[in-house]
Amino acid sequence: MSMEDILMPYRGIHALPAGPPEFSDLITVYIVRGDKMNVMIDAGVANSVLDTSFLDRLDLVIITHLHIDHIGLLPEIIETYKNVKIAVKSGFKKYLTTDEGVKRLNETASRVLGDLYDIYGAVRKIDESKVIEVNGGDKIDIGEGKYLEIINTPGHAKHHISVLLNDILFTGDSAGAYFGDVIIPTSPSPFNYDEYIKSLKLQIDLKPRIVGLAHGGLVNPEVMSRHLEQMIKKDFNVDVDIGGIAGEILRKQIEVNLRGLRG
Repeated sequence: MSMEDILMPYRGIHALPAGPPEFSDLITVYIVRGDKMNVMIDAGVANSVLDTSFLDRLDLVIITHLHIDHIGLLPEIIETYKNVKIAVKSGFKKYLTTDEGVKRLNETASRVLGDLYDIYGAVRKIDESKVIEVNGGDKIDIGEGKYLEIINTPGHAKHHISVLLNDILFTGDSAGAYFGDVIIPTSPSPFNYDEYIKSLKLQIDLKPRIVGLAHGGLVNPEVMSRHLEQMIKKDFNVDVDIGGIAGEILRKQIEVNLRGLRG
């Protein structure tokens, strides 16, 4: 069965490349459309190829976590869609809305990512009035019987959240990455292994029909089970080569992730 067939009841879902031009598919953001709201999940890198020109309106962007490859385009999105709001985990909006918070995000990203930081691009501050905070268990009614439920999934980051739409789960970076049929731990420093495992098990127990990874797109949920086994066995011999500049970027990102597992 194709992914298109699986998504037949959910024609209002769009998976869009939001990575840098050198590797646009490195990052996937998702648009979920309802008759009350259009919602985006994550916002790619600052140096992104993301094209949302097919959207006449965007009401909400849910940020799964505040790493630069998930928030880079927020200033441009706010400029384009004047009424949009940005949702982040409660207690963390200061990292988007204050000079000190944004400085910390960029400094941490530069230290952890190395030259990938320049490829992805620095993040910029946004206006505090545009940001709302959410907590695990919150439900957002987007119309047509669709509700987006916020799920706390710490580990990759202490403020990480996932988003459940009926039986489709958008995991951000809480359930690995998937390229070339290879599962890659999403574990840059600082990384909490125990919390990550708990969050991964929680999401498997939700029994989603389809999973939307931030790095790897829409996948079968069995990828999460395979990833759990990988993490428990600590089998981190990741061997994937997609070739070209994209392959070099992926190799560097894998190195960053594996350093987080080594502590």
